[in-house]
Amino acid sequence: MTRLSRRTLSRPTRVAALLVAALAAVVALSGCGEQEKLGSAAVVDGHPISTDQLQTATNDFLKVVPGQDTANAQLRILERMILSRLIDKEAADLGVHASPGQVARARDRLLPSVGGKLGLVRQLAAGQQPILVPPSYVDRWFKDRVLYTKIAQKLAVNGDPTSQQSVNATTKALINTGRSMDVEVSPRYGTWNSKRGLTPLVSGGLSKTAAEIAKG
Repeated sequence: MTRLSRRTLSRPTRVAALLVAALAAVVALSGCGEQEKLGSAAVVDGHPISTDQLQTATNDFLKVVPGQDTANAQLRILERMILSRLIDKEAADLGVHASPGQVARARDRLLPSVGGKLGLVRQLAAGQQPILVPPSYVDRWFKDRVLYTKIAQKLAVNGDPTSQQSVNATTKALINTGRSMDVEVSPRYGTWNSKRGLTPLVSGGLSKTAAEIAKG
């Protein structure tokens, strides 16, 4: 079984880290009505991420990667779900898209070398900077990667999406997108803050900084 190489994940990973660090600095928890909160782990621009959806995804992940802390797994997976909504908004603002065919090609190039979907889930979770992706979310993970690349290419300075100028331009655009969005998280799961991303309201917290959350 081939392990994921640093080159395979490096470019989307760097963009993901910058995106989450930027958004954590600008997205604030705001109050929402009880009816809107009911049954929702988070609401992003009026679109809920249900508690049932989150718990099902977490349970499916834990079946593949047992021994994880359940509460932390829920937080990390919820962050990934929120991140995907934010990526969608930035991509839409820039007029870039990830077609089903493009996502399928990215998936089909990588999955055979890592043992399929479950192999990918295990490898991502076992990395030095663990990435928690439920099996049902693997296709979405590939879509996020395709969109990351297109966003970075669209905002590239002098045609080089990896240059520091391009990274700065991408980060600035993502910060502005984050400011334009309404992200509300149920207190059951925590709050957003400038340093730690999604932080629980109970003691303990996440072991990773905002810049390390949802890499990939």
